[in-house]
Amino acid sequence: MRGERAMIDTCFKCGSKMNPNEYSCHVCGQNEMEDYRMIRNYVRSYPNSNAMQIANATGISVSKIVRYIKNGSLTVVDNPSRRGRRLE
Repeated sequence: MRGERAMIDTCFKCGSKMNPNEYSCHVCGQNEMEDYRMIRNYVRSYPNSNAMQIANATGISVSKIVRYIKNGSLTVVDNPSRRGRRLE
């Protein structure tokens, strides 16, 4: 079942009970949404920020920020003013 979610009735993050058709429990889902909103609001205020800057400002891990980018929740827009600079 690689790449597919198993039908479980416990949250993969915290282990609490949840509906088998859900990805996570209600509490973890709300926490995830709050993290996303915090990142989105920060990027709106500071649009030229890189993942490390966002992580330092919000306290959310770089890996979670990168996961949002990879799954399409956040998009990276090419910024001509940053071309030729090394992204960290």
